[in-house]
Amino acid sequence: MTDLMREYSRRQFLKVTGAASLALGMGGIAAACANVASSPSAPASAAPGAGSSSGAGASAAAAASAAPTGTFNWMTWGDHWYQAQVDTIAANNNIKANSTLFSDNIDAYTKLKQVGGQLDMVSGDALWVPHYFESGLIEAWDINSLKVASQLYSIARSFPIWTKPEGYLGYPFGWSPVQIYYDPAKVSPAPDSWEVLLDPKYKGRVVVEDQPVEIMAYMGKFAGVVNAYSMTPEEIAKAKDLLKQLKPNILRLANQATDTIAALKTGEAWIATGNLGTESRVKDQGGPDLNVFTPKEGTIGWMDSEMVVKGGANENLIMPFLELAEQAEYIAANFILNGRPLFNEKAYGILVNQGQQERADRFLYNKPETVQTMDLKGPGTSTQAVIDAFNEVFGS
Repeated sequence: MTDLMREYSRRQFLKVTGAASLALGMGGIAAACANVASSPSAPASAAPGAGSSSGAGASAAAAASAAPTGTFNWMTWGDHWYQAQVDTIAANNNIKANSTLFSDNIDAYTKLKQVGGQLDMVSGDALWVPHYFESGLIEAWDINSLKVASQLYSIARSFPIWTKPEGYLGYPFGWSPVQIYYDPAKVSPAPDSWEVLLDPKYKGRVVVEDQPVEIMAYMGKFAGVVNAYSMTPEEIAKAKDLLKQLKPNILRLANQATDTIAALKTGEAWIATGNLGTESRVKDQGGPDLNVFTPKEGTIGWMDSEMVVKGGANENLIMPFLELAEQAEYIAANFILNGRPLFNEKAYGILVNQGQQERADRFLYNKPETVQTMDLKGPGTSTQAVIDAFNEVFGS
């Protein structure tokens, strides 16, 4: 597999946040980020009584000085953090996240098996999370040991697939079904099927993320496969034939969702797969008005979490970092940047107070139970076989 680990572009972040701030004004990301100053992640010097040798200020200063500090290694997606967030935590709490990015779950899983404790935290989707645990790669822990976990929707703290006798398998972050977005000025008639990705008249105008397992799952759904992650050899052959039809239409395989947004914004791409909120992200950055649909054959979905790597050299930094980074103010700002719903219920309240309820409700932020209706991403029984099939088509 191609190594897809790349550092997130600060220039791209500034473009995204700048566009979002202009579009949303005082109620948008600027306000959300400003609220962080009064959140529990604020430095001790900002606490009441700071500078005093006694009282709350002294206690806060003592606690801060005793807290673990340093740098940890995190393998994740580019939309799980943003620069202002990690910069604030690094400056105020001296906990630094050294982030590398991946695209497909199989890449992260394979990488972690190779390097083990050189990583400290890894992000993963749905049924991949218990697969990490069963492979002995991550730790289970008591999610309620983190105070910030009380801000989550209760459903997010009790997903059966992430619950083991040893504890919970990850800190819940976000979720979304995969949908298809298109520019109605360029695409007609209005599509309703995965088939639009294969239409020859859209040669070189389609973008999908570089996730071989998921792309083969899309083809499987179009072929009528019941379980797109556990396909039979015959079903894989059908999906592979469809993949051959898809290949000429691919403008590029996007490394991250931000790359998909950029291609839709410039008009290079007319059609793309994406998460909830893609059309608003494109519009916020000055792109065209997009239409969106869920394919009639059905789709797949994901819900992801942050996992603690077993034996990570800097494991002591993970819980303090999560306690800071998952605060509602940061999560509300992340939603404005990236659009898809997140599991922090308190952040939904912030969005409502900032005048963003319509946007949040449109992208189902307050409907986390929707994850129970999706075909969730996972390794299944045909993972390696579909990767091989994908590489035979796109590697040639």
